Amino acid sequence: MSSSKIYYAANAGIHGLKYVGHIRYTIGASLDKFIKTLFDGPKPKGFMVDLREAESIDSTNLGLLARIANLMKQCGAPKVTLVSTDEDINTLLFSVGFDEVFDIVDETGLIMTDSQELGLEDDTGPKMAQTVLNAHRTLMSIGEDNKARFQDVIELFEQQIENPRP
Repeated sequence: MSSSKIYYAANAGIHGLKYVGHIRYTIGASLDKFIKTLFDGPKPKGFMVDLREAESIDSTNLGLLARIANLMKQCGAPKVTLVSTDEDINTLLFSVGFDEVFDIVDETGLIMTDSQELGLEDDTGPKMAQTVLNAHRTLMSIGEDNKARFQDVIELFEQQIENPRP
């Protein structure tokens, strides 16, 4: 079982996610499905992601956050707000260019009430590999530095998907 927990709340078209613990790739396919379902409905007017209780976040989940940012941009909505106070996580966010596509703040006046934990399941199957690949492609699209940074990961997962081990 994963030590990852993500809570969700929405009010008046403003959606929020709260990340708690170690946010790892194994929940990626489950979170990706949630994101698809969320954006298949009425388009959000705003979006906030609270990372203050996240202990770590991997590149797959960064890619899923970037996907949310892209979907919000396609809706013509304001940038997604990331709330983060952890120095290491902030360094990571800035190193992958998130300051270009998100509003990164250390506090917000919004409080997530009536949130519910997403029932995210660990996955190690083919859906996970495809989710990891797509998430890293999204990260690459943010900037030139990310293309070099994630190219090897993308090539590895493309090979894995094309030639799965028995």
